[in-house]
Amino acid sequence: MPFTPCLGVRDTAVSKAFYEQLGFTVDSQTATEDTDIHMVLFDGQFCGMLYRHTQLENWLPSLQGKQIGFTGMFYLEVRDFQSMLDTCAAVTDIIRGPSADHTGTREFYIADPDGYILGFNDATSRQDSELVGRYASES
Repeated sequence: MPFTPCLGVRDTAVSKAFYEQLGFTVDSQTATEDTDIHMVLFDGQFCGMLYRHTQLENWLPSLQGKQIGFTGMFYLEVRDFQSMLDTCAAVTDIIRGPSADHTGTREFYIADPDGYILGFNDATSRQDSELVGRYASES
């Protein structure tokens, strides 16, 4: 499994609806009343989990009393940058961008209902950036 976030959220139904509006698939087959965890996929690829925060605190006691959130961003590369930008703009506020980073890769940022920051990168412009061959392979 790749490096994958498990996001503690206040309300899994709200988070599930938000991510589905953005075009993610949220698979709830493993969710139960006692373990409210949902698998998140983008373009058919597993990319994270949504877990009710109160249950996550019970599962991993060192998280008890910690606030929901994260200082940083989660990045996702998208093939149709403009379509994803339009979809996100219809669902939530774009909090930064669209713009190009220092490598020439186009990107924009949004926040989910729990304040997690998602950065979307344009796969096409990344292919032309200096990152190919250094940190990212050609797709």
